[in-house]
Amino acid sequence: MFRSLATVCSWFNKFKRGHTNLTDDLRMRCPSTATTEDNISALRLMKETERKVTYQQIHTSLGIGKSQVDKILHERLAVRKLYTRWIPRNLTEAQKLCRINKCREMMQRLVGGDSNAAYDIVTDGKN
Repeated sequence: MFRSLATVCSWFNKFKRGHTNLTDDLRMRCPSTATTEDNISALRLMKETERKVTYQQIHTSLGIGKSQVDKILHERLAVRKLYTRWIPRNLTEAQKLCRINKCREMMQRLVGGDSNAAYDIVTDGKN
């Protein structure tokens, strides 16, 4: 197994300074207590009340690490951020039906001649 020159130099300097222990040093980790039910429910409430809430706002208000915020959002609440909004990964049947109806309405406008530009469809023709 080959190591980079930078890694070997780092090891050399450590041994030169007297660090002769070959075992790994203990590393600081975030406490696993950050992913509590209280934090999960607080994050769910924040996401539902303010759909454009940022990672920084969540991190600051809950006082937990950004990696824990990410873990709760993606693993526990199953959401992803898309165009500055939190979008559920799994849509309900009502949400799916609403999206299908909107797409059909847009297709009718395009085919029916009410709109001849994709811009009008995307922005609903309003400025």
